Amino acid sequence: MAVRAAPATAVDTRAVPAARTVARRRARPGVVEWVLVHLAFAIVLAFFLAPFLWMGLAAFDPQASAYIRIPERLTLDNFRVVFADYAFGTALKNSLIVSTATMALTVLTVSLAGYSLSRIAIKRKNWISYSILLLQTMPLSATMVPIYGLARELNLRNSYLGLILVHTAIELPFLTWMMKGFFDAVPRYLEEAAWIDGRSKLRAWFEVVLPVARPGIGVAAGLAFLSAWAEVLMVLILVNRDEYLTVPFAFYRAARGEGSYLEVRYELVAAMGVLYVLPVLALFFATRKLMVRGLMGTTRGL
Repeated sequence: MAVRAAPATAVDTRAVPAARTVARRRARPGVVEWVLVHLAFAIVLAFFLAPFLWMGLAAFDPQASAYIRIPERLTLDNFRVVFADYAFGTALKNSLIVSTATMALTVLTVSLAGYSLSRIAIKRKNWISYSILLLQTMPLSATMVPIYGLARELNLRNSYLGLILVHTAIELPFLTWMMKGFFDAVPRYLEEAAWIDGRSKLRAWFEVVLPVARPGIGVAAGLAFLSAWAEVLMVLILVNRDEYLTVPFAFYRAARGEGSYLEVRYELVAAMGVLYVLPVLALFFATRKLMVRGLMGTTRGL
């Protein structure tokens, strides 16, 4: 006896619950929610932009004050005074030399150290990695006396070399640990293929691994430059000659005025601030793509 197949049942799309369709729609914010979000955003934006607005206006105002005001007339005399009376050109040159050399030395050192921690198989490598990171938690002020004594014994005070080495040593722990994470993300088969082609390990590191880890190098370079550019504590204990003073210490002198913080010439401080920010902005725009990619890469897995 032939068995009759059961008829196939058609799915009725009209039977889909209306609630599922509504759930797929993106909820639109209400008017109150829209106003509150944009108001909070405007407050935060104004909070962070207000100092830059004051600095930009006060730098060209001959009678600047501690508050934001529109200049009655614009002038460039403030910039002339900081270069003529405060030797700001020398301080700017010193900061550029120290920060650029620190950036180059730091990038070279952390690239080699991070690659070694990532690739070399050693016992208790995790302990070593976290011990390096633990060094970053040590307060910088606690190392002032040992650094001063060591720099004096090695004749590194009042010299570019002393500032460069100290700034580099300050940045090494964290950046080494960070670069290890970037090298861990580079596939090993890339360098193994380079070895098979006849390249040495050092050449494979330079020609194959480093280009892949460029975002991490960009982040390390930016952080090293900014740290050396803004550092003032080590300059205070290592330098006592005007020809080696850097920009942050020039700010300190300008802010003190004639020996008192009550006689601050705000127009000069603002002019120094404009000149101080320009190299940082130039570095950011030159490396912004690498730094953004690198910073996004460091947040993976968190």
